[in-house]
Amino acid sequence: MKPHLVELEAKAIALKSAGRNVEASELFSRIIKEQPDWEHGTTFHLLGQCYEDAGKFALAEQNYREALKFEPKNDIFLGGLASFLYLHGEPQNAFDAYLDLLSICKSEARTADADSCIGALRALGKKIGRSESLITAKIDQNKRA
Repeated sequence: MKPHLVELEAKAIALKSAGRNVEASELFSRIIKEQPDWEHGTTFHLLGQCYEDAGKFALAEQNYREALKFEPKNDIFLGGLASFLYLHGEPQNAFDAYLDLLSICKSEARTADADSCIGALRALGKKIGRSESLITAKIDQNKRA
């Protein structure tokens, strides 16, 4: 463990919490440059949040996806990407991300979280022109549309 990275991360998180996203993103980027696998992708996820809050959507999506390279089944990382895509991305990509997240929630028997995913999937399915029966089928099969 590198103590200076722990300190840098703490400062970055404090700046992010204070809404100082540009400064926080600079510190998160320094951590990533020195140790890309720091905290198993969490730094990329936090950097994605900073970019999203700053309105830098292409960079946000890139960093959310980069976090998932370290832990593809991390529900926090996947939920962050799905939520981001719901708000700022392509509806079909958001639909796919929510299906992946639904799979994780179902496998862990997290009913309330699965229900939230299903609500998002129904809204996104309508937005991309899928019939109610196809949306339900995709939810039941848990496969991408």
